[in-house]
Amino acid sequence: METETERLILRRFQVSDAERLFEIYSDRETMKFMGGGPQTVDDERGALQRHREIYYDLYGFGLWGVVLKSENKLLGRCGIIKQEIEGETMEEISYLIDREYWNKGYVTEAAKAVVEVAREKYRLKKLIALILPENVGSIRVAEKCGFELERMLEVHKIWNNVGLYARML
Repeated sequence: METETERLILRRFQVSDAERLFEIYSDRETMKFMGGGPQTVDDERGALQRHREIYYDLYGFGLWGVVLKSENKLLGRCGIIKQEIEGETMEEISYLIDREYWNKGYVTEAAKAVVEVAREKYRLKKLIALILPENVGSIRVAEKCGFELERMLEVHKIWNNVGLYARML
């Protein structure tokens, strides 16, 4: 377990989480602002294995499974990933949960816990969040966690006009 809150456990992913994640990623509305998800459960198994090797083994952090304690159910993910922004490597907070659990405060609760872990355990100095302007729910979560719009990126990967939100730790 990486950390926990009143209602949630944030833990490292296991390859066995692939089926549940594939289910979450298969919902078009959930993935609206995230780009494409895996094509098969096997693709997700491979992605989880690579994530474990790259992030957990190399950096110690990464994306973690968000588990609802009361149901012992994996709701999605929240954690820290590396992003290349205009030639500079930055640590980004990333969050996504099953649409069935939206608007219940789970993402904000998980994201606040990740901010604390980033500061206390990993001694990071700054986190960013890359968010499309249309993704008002994600912007609201970032702002509740103390992030402010730093600048707009004309292009980032497959997206145009992406907000770079930042928070000093």
